[in-house]
Amino acid sequence: MTKGQRIRARRRELGLTLEAVAIASKTSKQTIQRYENGVIENIPDARLEAMARALGTTPAYLMGWEET
Repeated sequence: MTKGQRIRARRRELGLTLEAVAIASKTSKQTIQRYENGVIENIPDARLEAMARALGTTPAYLMGWEET
């Protein structure tokens, strides 16, 4: 599973919209969508951490380094 697929799966699991994750991570919903679709591969560390907090998980999970 790619980073983007993990982000999308976790967001959907929690019932969150792109906009909700974008607001929580202080970015645009278009940027979140680009991460999910793999258009943007390199996610800045600060943004990755903010998204992980918004999604109730860890940056390591989103990166695929751990399973939980």
